[in-house]
Amino acid sequence: MDETGHPPDDFAGAFEAAFARFQVRVEEACAAAPDWAAGISAAIRATLEFAAEHPTEAGVLTNEAMAAGRDGTARRERLLAYAAEALARGRREPVAPPDLPRLIEHAIAGGIAALIAERLATGRGAELPALAPEAIQFALTPYLGAAEAKRLARGPGARRTG
Repeated sequence: MDETGHPPDDFAGAFEAAFARFQVRVEEACAAAPDWAAGISAAIRATLEFAAEHPTEAGVLTNEAMAAGRDGTARRERLLAYAAEALARGRREPVAPPDLPRLIEHAIAGGIAALIAERLATGRGAELPALAPEAIQFALTPYLGAAEAKRLARGPGARRTG
């Protein structure tokens, strides 16, 4: 049995268990967020902490999913769609440009997933929580602009001006 409680060759079961634990972690982190940007910031911090604390499960969601053929690709797409759906709410922000590319949310989610996959594959998963400010800025910039995204990425106590 692996840390997800499934036989090592049961990718589908391991993925579903890891995805469920990941979703709970993200939803709990976002529950108290006062607005969309704070929620995304909390979600990214929770995601990177989850990956650092549970590298085997995070590896199932990223690297193993990419290596598991069609089933892995479909499950990884569901994970990315989950993240993209949360990001898409940023299009309602008053300063969000009306002409954002339709695939921006998927690209942001995929970029963060690739960052996690790379750190895990190179044995540097413990570095992930420290990368939260940069990942948050990366995710918020298309919706809020670089200056506001950078300010909010500094930490949970940062507040909007104006």
